[in-house]
Amino acid sequence: MLSKKDIMALYYDGVELRFRRKKHPRGLKGDHDPSASEINIYTANIVSEYERDITILHEFIHARNDRKDFFDENDEGCEKVEREAKQTYRNRPYVLGLIKELYKF
Repeated sequence: MLSKKDIMALYYDGVELRFRRKKHPRGLKGDHDPSASEINIYTANIVSEYERDITILHEFIHARNDRKDFFDENDEGCEKVEREAKQTYRNRPYVLGLIKELYKF
């Protein structure tokens, strides 16, 4: 599960969290761009606060995995990340609280 330590490491590494009003060209809710140290959340593709929160956690997990050089080549990779995001949301709500505090939203 995503931890406070993971979030702090990403924050100190300079990972930015950006909310985009436009739609993603491929209809994604979010993406992580390691080359720009950026997590983008596409609010036009999100219909609820819960979906936004899960998307944020999902993208932070991708960022953590990229930082630690975890790479899952099979198609199940995103499904694993989604399960981990939901598990973090349920079991460690303080992680999302830390993200909200650090990134001021």
